[in-house]
Amino acid sequence: MNNINLLKIGLIVGTLTFGMSSYCEETKFEKAETISNKTGDNIKRFYRSAKDKTCEMINGKMECVEKKIINKAKNLSDKAKTEAKELKNKAD
Repeated sequence: MNNINLLKIGLIVGTLTFGMSSYCEETKFEKAETISNKTGDNIKRFYRSAKDKTCEMINGKMECVEKKIINKAKNLSDKAKTEAKELKNKAD
């Protein structure tokens, strides 16, 4: 395919995507769910951070590295799940 055909296809896809996205709008329930999920993620993140700092104060940094890494992974997982739900809600 030459560049002109690729450009035409890109313009068609872009137009269709923009046209469809204007109809995809989150409902109030979905917006509230997103806010609730993000708030829950923040609460979990702060709780895990407090646990990490307490562990470091009591046991020292080297004893708590594993727990800290696990908690960071959980934070990233929670964030990814929330963003996936948000994208799903926007697409519906």
